[in-house]
Amino acid sequence: GDPRVPVDGEHLKAAMPTWKADPQGWKYWEVGGGGTVWDSMAYDPDLDLLYIGTGNGSPWSRYLRSPGGGDNLYLSSILAIKPDDGSLAWHFQTTPGDTWDYTATQHLILADLDLNGQARKVIMQAPKNGFFYVLDRATGELLSAKSYVPITWATHVDLATGRPVEVPTARYAEKSVVLRPSAAGGHNWHPMSFHPGTGLVYLPIFDAPFGYSVDPEFIHRPGLFNTGVDPVGGTDSMADGRTVGALIAWDPREGREVWRVEHTHLANGGTLATAGQLVFQGTGGGLMRAYRATDGATLWEAPTGTGVIAPPISYEVDGEQYIAVVAGIGGGMGMASGDPPPAVLASGNAGRVLAWKLGGTAKLPEPDLALSLAARAVTPIEESVDPARVESGRRIYTRFCGHCHGPHAISGGVVPDLRCSQPPIYDALPAIALEGSLLARGMPSFDGVLDEAKLADIRQYLLSRRAALVAEAAD
Repeated sequence: GDPRVPVDGEHLKAAMPTWKADPQGWKYWEVGGGGTVWDSMAYDPDLDLLYIGTGNGSPWSRYLRSPGGGDNLYLSSILAIKPDDGSLAWHFQTTPGDTWDYTATQHLILADLDLNGQARKVIMQAPKNGFFYVLDRATGELLSAKSYVPITWATHVDLATGRPVEVPTARYAEKSVVLRPSAAGGHNWHPMSFHPGTGLVYLPIFDAPFGYSVDPEFIHRPGLFNTGVDPVGGTDSMADGRTVGALIAWDPREGREVWRVEHTHLANGGTLATAGQLVFQGTGGGLMRAYRATDGATLWEAPTGTGVIAPPISYEVDGEQYIAVVAGIGGGMGMASGDPPPAVLASGNAGRVLAWKLGGTAKLPEPDLALSLAARAVTPIEESVDPARVESGRRIYTRFCGHCHGPHAISGGVVPDLRCSQPPIYDALPAIALEGSLLARGMPSFDGVLDEAKLADIRQYLLSRRAALVAEAAD
């Protein structure tokens, strides 16, 4: 009956940053945090309640973070707070004992819905775990929870308890598993919107797999990623299944998808629904589109010159309506996608603010070839590589570099693509990564984490990826 468990596995013993012991001889450890509030909030002036969503725990794996088990209350949860004194009115936990990075920080929309013939004041959220939740915003009562993307970690949500019914293999303490949604979630920070006229929610979704396994090399490193999940397995799994980025129209009353538009790129912009029965969204592939709100038909589109992941806004000046957006790929999804669309390559991801109005005649400037990633010739470097060191370098790169420079050394267009670097860069890796020679340009120092031997293996891996790119261009 003791909730503490002895830690087994040599790799886990090596990972323990803080050991504890009690008189009975149990050994356990403490490290963890999370529950951050980093996205939107909502406020109901009639109920005088402030609604917030909380993030996941860290390390991701509850086996590492909380080996005694438990729900880790208030992680991955929706909280209703009385703003005058900060007291809690109610809470709802979307993912008890979260171990997959399924945050519940995503957008919280207040609406009045007719559910089963009864008018309800609701709050709606599509968190990362793949279920679309409709709650009574006065009491926190769960009214509906249906999957809006394919889900393999759970079968459904039990409406009586509010708890997802997990599949037996979902927790990966002993065995790795590939699950959907990925750690990026079925929906991330890209805003969804609600149209009171259609009664539909317009939701940008991701459908991708992710491989979860306990990191055999995990130790707590202050200032770095401390997920406790093997980054190599997770990155490799992304190539092992179909990935879809789409816009869906979701009926929260019936808990079903009404229509969808699939995009060429996984990460796309947030949505804006207007009284003119239009839904606006920018795409990662470099377009701004207007869809008919009732059926998703494309009514208008315009090039943006680069990818879009921000949501558009609408405003009026002197009686004219405008639609505006900040264009440019960025953030975690932009860096980690490893899937730069042609518009991003052509423009060098040149960010800009764009605005449209009916009858507008302005044209986008032609891409600046000096910025264009697509126009850059990659010359071969004649240097032999050792396959064993290439594999070692791949694993080191994936662990420490892939978060920003992209999986498989394919940049998403936000930071340099290291396959295309000028030859002197490869020789300067120790100065860059250990001495911080590019700190002023945003490249951190990994001194104390990497050493020259590890950088030499990363160099071998990058040379192999460069050679593959040169061969691809020759074909």
